[in-house]
Amino acid sequence: MTGLDGYRTELAVWIEGWRQLGVAALVVEIPGTGDSPALANDPTSPERQWSSLLDWVGQQEAVDQKRVAVWAFSTGGYYAIRLAHTHPERLAGVVALGGGCHHMFDGEWLDEVNHLEYPFDLATTLAYKFGYGSDLEAFKREAKKFSLLEDGTLDRPKCARLLLVNGTEDEIFPVDDYYLALQHGPVKEARFVPERKHMGEPESFFIILEWLYKLFGIQGNAGQQMSTIPSRPKY
Repeated sequence: MTGLDGYRTELAVWIEGWRQLGVAALVVEIPGTGDSPALANDPTSPERQWSSLLDWVGQQEAVDQKRVAVWAFSTGGYYAIRLAHTHPERLAGVVALGGGCHHMFDGEWLDEVNHLEYPFDLATTLAYKFGYGSDLEAFKREAKKFSLLEDGTLDRPKCARLLLVNGTEDEIFPVDDYYLALQHGPVKEARFVPERKHMGEPESFFIILEWLYKLFGIQGNAGQQMSTIPSRPKY
């Protein structure tokens, strides 16, 4: 699952490494980005997008339906946490890397993020992504409607196996959101990478790959799989 500005064409670099392990991979874009058909300003629209996607996956005879998982990057981590709670029976596991769930929508946080880690105006970009266009002030006023705490998502009685990973010094989405998620609903797993910023790279990738290998019950080498990702442009 992509993030705010990493689309299918970028994250497709992960597909070859999974193919070599016999794992099929789909790259999907989140509401408000790329070709996502979901209504960006409707907090419930992702449920319909993911239901449609999982229905299609369920029709693929070559896919082991007991080993379907989601790995979401950055803003996609917000949707991954939501998905783990709305579709718990349909997924073996979910990884939310560098996401958020509540404080990412705080007005105080949104007032400051344009001057932190993101290289552009993050609050303005999020306003566009969540369907508010250039009306940043309206987004700030209404952003909490997307909060997974305030809408009760985090306190649902069921949740797919969920791994939360981020760097402790993240300046895009507050790591406090993951501590909050751990305090609500079913038990979750978490790993924080010390002294790393958004998404805890590069250590986070190795942590997640090893977790997914165990989830799928396959033998894999994280270093070897990482080597399949092109590090330089071909053209």
